[in-house]
Amino acid sequence: MKALFKYHQLAQAVNALPAFKELDSVQIEILMAVGACRQNNQKLTVSNILEMTDLASPATLHGRLKDLRSRGFITIVPGQDNRFKFLQPSDLANDYFNALDRCVRKAGQAA
Repeated sequence: MKALFKYHQLAQAVNALPAFKELDSVQIEILMAVGACRQNNQKLTVSNILEMTDLASPATLHGRLKDLRSRGFITIVPGQDNRFKFLQPSDLANDYFNALDRCVRKAGQAA
C-alpha cells in the first residue's frame, strides 16, 4: 500500500501545479478517457463522452468538454464526412499524462 499512498501524494502535487490546478474530477475523467483511447489507437467522439452519464449529466459533460477545449487540453477534429467530431489530447494534456506517469513510476520505486 505504500506505493498507492505515495502515488496519491505525488498526483496531488501535479494537480496543484498552475496549469492543472483547476481541473475537477469530471474533467480529469474525460481527459483520461481521451488519453486512453489515443494510447490504444482508438477514436473517441464527443457523443461517446456525452454517453458517460454515470460520471455526470450530458449537459455537465458538454460544459466540461467546452472548458477543456477552451483551456487547451483537448482538440476537436471533424471526421471525414463531418458527422462525427473526434477528441484528441493536446500537448498540454500530454504534459499532464506524462507528469502522472512519472508519479506512477516514482511511487513504484518507493514500494
